[in-house]
Amino acid sequence: MVASRAKEADTRDDSATELYTPPEVETEAIASTRGGKPLARPKKGKARREPESLAHTLDEIESTGDRLGEWISNNPRPILAVGLAIVLLAAAYAMVTTTQETAREKASAALGRVQSDYRTAMGASPDDTEISEPANPETARRVREEFIERFSEVLEQYPGTVAAALAALDLGTLQEKLGRSDDAVATWLGAVERIGPDAPVGALVELRVAAAYEAEGRWLEAGEAFERAASIEDFPMRLRARAEAARCFAEAGEVDRALAAFARVEADDPNTFLPAHLSARIRELQAAQRLQ
Repeated sequence: MVASRAKEADTRDDSATELYTPPEVETEAIASTRGGKPLARPKKGKARREPESLAHTLDEIESTGDRLGEWISNNPRPILAVGLAIVLLAAAYAMVTTTQETAREKASAALGRVQSDYRTAMGASPDDTEISEPANPETARRVREEFIERFSEVLEQYPGTVAAALAALDLGTLQEKLGRSDDAVATWLGAVERIGPDAPVGALVELRVAAAYEAEGRWLEAGEAFERAASIEDFPMRLRARAEAARCFAEAGEVDRALAAFARVEADDPNTFLPAHLSARIRELQAAQRLQ
């Protein structure tokens, strides 16, 4: 009887073994007989590394965070120093930015007040687009002398700002009206130097310089001022300024420079519209060059 029970136990063990097949063995068996044909078993070698699970990745992140937290707790002073430095840098940047914005706002407000007061002193209303000349020449002279000083104050108090460059434009205009053309040009050139060579407002100042030189028949200097204005990429009228430079160079007898300047205009934009007098002058130069 004992032998019979032992045999039954062996039978049950064999049945259990047959009933339980490990998943990897079962999968391998299915794969090896798929399609009714035995498949080649994969070659043995280094086991392929499966992608890490999200849980495992999170565990590593948590572990790294724990180690970082432990290091911070053990080294509080360096962390506080770095944090304080970051806060101070952020505060300094905010302070500088706010200071610059405040300076620009103050400069614009100061310029606006002087411009408004000048219009009133010359007898113009705030809505007038042009300022008429006062009937009394002495009044005009006195007002201009007074506001030369006031525009100069804006220029000195807010150097390097757009408002200062615009104040220089007004200041130079008053100097020119009083017959001080050299002073006006010096004022404008000084403003360009302070505002920087790439500022669009500097191009406007250069145009005034060019006009002043042209009025005196200083064609070469006028052309060079127009070229400086044209060299400022953000200036929307730079192609027109370069065409004016070509015209001035032609008047100065610098034909090669004139043609080179106009060639750049055509290269930048062949469809650029130019006033009739500019187009006619350039065509004359081109025709003369072909005849040589």
